[in-house]
Amino acid sequence: MGGAVSSGNDKIAAMIQQSTENMQQYATYAQQVKNLEEARRSYTVPESICSESASGQASQIARQAGAKQTSLASGGGVSNAAIKKVLSSKPAAPEQSQFATADIHRNYCTQEDADAWGELCNGVSDLPGGDKQVRSLLAGAGAEDKAPELTFSQEQTDAAMMYLKNSSRRDVGRALKKGEVKTDSGRQYIGLMTEHDAIQSAAEQPQLAMVAASQPNEATKDVLAETLQTPSSKAWYDQNASAEAKRAGMMSLREFESFEVNRRYANTDYQTDLQNMDGDNLMRESIRVQSLQNALLLGIKQQLQENAILSGQQLSLSSAQYYEPRLAQKLQQASAGATR
Repeated sequence: MGGAVSSGNDKIAAMIQQSTENMQQYATYAQQVKNLEEARRSYTVPESICSESASGQASQIARQAGAKQTSLASGGGVSNAAIKKVLSSKPAAPEQSQFATADIHRNYCTQEDADAWGELCNGVSDLPGGDKQVRSLLAGAGAEDKAPELTFSQEQTDAAMMYLKNSSRRDVGRALKKGEVKTDSGRQYIGLMTEHDAIQSAAEQPQLAMVAASQPNEATKDVLAETLQTPSSKAWYDQNASAEAKRAGMMSLREFESFEVNRRYANTDYQTDLQNMDGDNLMRESIRVQSLQNALLLGIKQQLQENAILSGQQLSLSSAQYYEPRLAQKLQQASAGATR
């Protein structure tokens, strides 16, 4: 009897021990599975990894766009000889500039121009109104019903620079001859022209910056080649990239910024990328999006600073127009009083 009881106790103890060992093994296995899943989430490379390199080149792309402004201002990067000439040299007289502008417009006539001016136009242009419509800057010259293009072709660049010339670079005087420069009036004339050129430079700067930022940018070529290996990025690119970007294999700064924003926000394929992310990958993508927002905000800050400069110059001109005649009147009165 005693032996039977002892044997039963041994069996119960063995069962408890076996159960405990099973629980420990299950707990160990569960922890291993958890660790493996956490490792997978942390170290799995998402399909969108190739698109991450784009943000790292943003500064270089912006620098290259900024470097083109000086060249464009003097006619560099312009292929049309007549437009290059009016951008790179001052006319002997303002009237000559007006003749040159009219002659250049022959190649940018709209249907209304052609109907009204006849032979003064070379027919209706493929870029109608390209030298006088602001959309040449904002969306690229072309047919009125075309989609906006943020990377300009050479022809669109020429049209945009002629629009800049017509809208903000006005010729107010002629170039002095050598003999005229040596006179006191000639030196005063040069001083006034220098002041005018300084104001004119500020007036055209926003347009010049936009044309420069619309040029195909070499710094985007390698970035695009890598980024487009991501299916979601390529899907957006195929549907929305400009014809010039597809032809040249590179984008302008403006189109690159649009690409970086819209391949996320306006792209349903990107939502699939997000669904496949979790853990550290999802957090990294969130940080990249926030960094992109910071970069765009910095650009807005810089534009506000430029606008503040322009506003200050406008205030200075308004002040001069108000005070100059009043000061001249008081100076005349003071001079008259001093002679009595």
